[in-house]
Amino acid sequence: MKVTLKLSESLLSIYKETEKPLQEIMVLNLENPSTLREILIKADINPLMVPMIIIKNQRCKSLDYLIKNDETITLIGPLAGG
Repeated sequence: MKVTLKLSESLLSIYKETEKPLQEIMVLNLENPSTLREILIKADINPLMVPMIIIKNQRCKSLDYLIKNDETITLIGPLAGG
């Protein structure tokens, strides 16, 4: 199963100064269905850094959501401003 992760600029900026900078688009090949939490951990992304996840143009409300098929997942990092 192929899972494509699209990372927002806010999330990329958090990880750009780390030992393992992330790519804007990451493709993971998974053998078994996995929860969003498991996918994030496999991609070396702290689940706490992703307050919004979009799947099929809808916000996903749980990190325990099970991904069973090929999917594109948009990860949006924390936003700040004032």
